[in-house]
Amino acid sequence: MPDLQRIEHASVHVEDVDEALAFYTDAMGLVEIAREDGTSYLGTGLTENFDLAVTEGGTGIEHTAVRASDADVVDAYEDELADAGVAVERVDGAEPGQETGIRFEMPSGMPLEIVTVADEAYVHADAGAAGRAGHAPSSLDHVQLFTPDIDADIEFLRDTVGMHISDIAGPMDDIEVSFARCNTIHHDVALKKMPEGGPDHASLHHVAWGFDDIGHIKLFLDTVAGRGMEFERGIGRHFAGNNLYAYIWEPGGNRFELCSEAAVVKTDEPGHAPDYETATTAWGPEAPESFSEGSGLVRD
Repeated sequence: MPDLQRIEHASVHVEDVDEALAFYTDAMGLVEIAREDGTSYLGTGLTENFDLAVTEGGTGIEHTAVRASDADVVDAYEDELADAGVAVERVDGAEPGQETGIRFEMPSGMPLEIVTVADEAYVHADAGAAGRAGHAPSSLDHVQLFTPDIDADIEFLRDTVGMHISDIAGPMDDIEVSFARCNTIHHDVALKKMPEGGPDHASLHHVAWGFDDIGHIKLFLDTVAGRGMEFERGIGRHFAGNNLYAYIWEPGGNRFELCSEAAVVKTDEPGHAPDYETATTAWGPEAPESFSEGSGLVRD
């Protein structure tokens, strides 16, 4: 069994938590699993795990986590990262449903966790929790970050964390975007070069939700249209990763991607596209000017 399985959750901040939660639950059909110390924990309702932690105060991402196969893997990562000179913090049981965990930072300042969870069941699409809507996403799919040092973050995820690089776009001496995966799904953490003049730390580009197919995405968009979201890009298909996409800005102030049909990758050799547009546009509209904007990184 692979040591790292898949993205587990993302923690974001929003401008108005009541407005954001109304959109997430009433419009998106997510389920609130717990609320602790001012943070709401939301899931797709197909397992008992949360996918998105939401706290009021600004916008952007506070941390993201990937799931380990068992506690021994978490312990091994703690030792290996410490040996590599990376500062590591234990976060066992710090969030609902999390059993063991460690937190550390990527070179760009982005906090990353490796965790185990109590509920390891696979998804039964016909066994959703009460309150889950039929158009709700099926899973958390990935996060994409702006990074001021994409080369350092790629090297860290590949060589220190042990993730695989599925695709890279842009000249090799001036990489524009990269996609890193835990197992075989095309990417769990995507990295985009920070626009010139941006901050010297990571920023959230988007949180992506997984959908079953293009019909599921269409049903979602039909349902949430006009309920506080701003439609930004799509529907289209990315070349790198092959996935269908649509992008919205949600009322909390962060960008969400709707994602389906991501490629399964089993090679260690990354694909390469000549530039960002080639990598992200197989068909559909090119990236709008607003794609150079992120929503931030929540700093202590």
